[in-house]
Amino acid sequence: MIIGIILSAGESKRMGTPKQLLPWGKTIILQHVIENAQASRLDNILLVLGSHADEIAAKINVSAKTGIVINHDYKEGMSSSVKCGVTHAPSEADAYMLLLGDQPFITTEIINKVLASYKQCKQCIVIPVYNGKHGHPVIFDAEYKQELLAIGDKGAKVVTAKHANKIMEVTVDAPEVLTDIDTPQDYQQAIGLNADRQKKDR
Repeated sequence: MIIGIILSAGESKRMGTPKQLLPWGKTIILQHVIENAQASRLDNILLVLGSHADEIAAKINVSAKTGIVINHDYKEGMSSSVKCGVTHAPSEADAYMLLLGDQPFITTEIINKVLASYKQCKQCIVIPVYNGKHGHPVIFDAEYKQELLAIGDKGAKVVTAKHANKIMEVTVDAPEVLTDIDTPQDYQQAIGLNADRQKKDR
C-alpha cells in the first residue's frame, strides 16, 4: 500500500493569498493537484491542510480515495506537515509519496512513473531527477517512518542525506518536478507555461 501525502498547509506568505485557491485552468491549483493524484495508481491519499483550512476545504472536492487531515502546527513549516501526514497514514502503509500542493504540473504519468520505480526497489527512497537535480514527488519506504517523524527544520532532506545509498533516482523529461509556485511572479510564469502547453495539446 502506497499512500500519497499532499502537503498543502502552508501560509502562502510570499504569495499574499492562499495559493491553493488560485485559478488553474477550469479549476484551482490544489484541486488540480488532487485530481492528478487521485487518477494515479496511489492506493490512498491524505491531504494535509493547515492555514486557511476551512476556506480551502470548502472549495475542493475529493473522492473516497482521499482523506483530509489538519496540521495544527503548520506555522512550524513543511516538516510539520510531513509528520502530520505520516502520523495519520494507515499503519499498514508500505511507503509514503510526498507531493506538494503547489505543483499542478506534476501529472498522473509522473506520479505513476515514480510509483513503478519504487515497486522495483523496495525499502528505498525514490526521487525524480531532471537535468541532474532532485525534485518531487518523492517516495519514502515505511522503513524510514520513525526518521520522518523526527525531522526538524531541514525537512525530509535529512533522511535522504543519511540514506544516500538507498536512493533510486528516476530520470524524467519534465522540468516541472523542480518547480513550485511561491510568489505572484511564479504564478504568472506558470499560467503562461500552462497556456502554451494547452495550445500544443490541441
